[in-house]
Amino acid sequence: MSPQPPEPLPLRRVTSLFASYLSFGLYWGVWAVVFADFLAERRLSEGQVGLQLAALSVASIATMTLVSPRLQRLALTATIPLGLVAMGLGAAFMAVLPRSLLTLAFAVVGVGNGLLDVFVNVGGQMAETRHRRPVLQFLHASYNIGGIVGALGAGLAITAGAPFRSVLYLVVAIFGAVAIWSATSAWLRSQPAPEATETRVSVGVLRRTPALILPAVVVLSAFMVEGSMDIWSVIYVRNTLEATVLAGAIAFALFSLAMAVGRLFAGRILFRLGYRRTIRISGLGSLVSGLVAGLTGSAAVAGLAFLFLGFFISAAAPAAFGMVSETDEDPALAIAAMTTVGYTGFVVGPPIMGWLAQTAGLRATMLVLVSVTVGVYLGGVLAPRREPQERLR
Repeated sequence: MSPQPPEPLPLRRVTSLFASYLSFGLYWGVWAVVFADFLAERRLSEGQVGLQLAALSVASIATMTLVSPRLQRLALTATIPLGLVAMGLGAAFMAVLPRSLLTLAFAVVGVGNGLLDVFVNVGGQMAETRHRRPVLQFLHASYNIGGIVGALGAGLAITAGAPFRSVLYLVVAIFGAVAIWSATSAWLRSQPAPEATETRVSVGVLRRTPALILPAVVVLSAFMVEGSMDIWSVIYVRNTLEATVLAGAIAFALFSLAMAVGRLFAGRILFRLGYRRTIRISGLGSLVSGLVAGLTGSAAVAGLAFLFLGFFISAAAPAAFGMVSETDEDPALAIAAMTTVGYTGFVVGPPIMGWLAQTAGLRATMLVLVSVTVGVYLGGVLAPRREPQERLR
């Protein structure tokens, strides 16, 4: 018997899913721009805020590892709005809590961050598997588009004299509106519940299903590059190069634009080639772009290479998440495990890159980033192959 044709997937049915990730990216685009103002107003240095950033990372990883497996049987109309509400509360706490309680604010953001990164990707993976159409690449592109809008909007607002708190309050309102939209989404409500599982810690999936280890390494490598670029780009432009806040916002927006274009390209073109070929192209293109950026003596060439680096590295993580469909694991647990591994790249990457930039120079920093992209390419080459039930269309 021939396989049933995939069900059609009108875009309007999944707009709430894209809106959730767009608002998620919007927050981080805003945060990248207002971070310097936040530090100045709170009288904190980049080093002093390390405890708070660590709390955010620990809360995210703990949520993905311990909490998300226990929430997997809930509908996406509950888990995604819960993540959006937590992000909104965290953003509000950033604005109103005294300095002594800022660790709590960062931790709440971390909880929301962990929930959204797991369950929005679960929704995308389920749609992609069910309809055999590109969803994850477009979903991650919506995150980058949100980052562009957030960075440019925050840059213009602060340039016009708005306090950073006002910008955060607007983000809180957006999170609230999207949470209501997601909670009432008919498409999210229609998604089937995950299968029962005895796993209580998400990373245990990797021990049970070794086929997910190399895709998780791909996510780790991609997140390490993305996290290093995201965290340091605006601070470097504003503080080291003494540029304006708007110039820093534009620098962040350009890198996010390259990421969005890369993911839209992967969704339209590379999706037909399969997940492994997409990852190999992503890794090879990132490797060449990183080598050019690390070896050139021209700032203009290096800047152009950064754009290509963003373009190519952008496709890696969504393609790796898509490989969950080739296993028998529950998507919520598998994606939580892969995202947890990936977040170690966000945790470890930025401080390593900052230390290298300070002690050995930016060239050494770029060469380390180049070595990380090798992990993306090897993940696509060495990942075990299992043919899905239907060819990607």
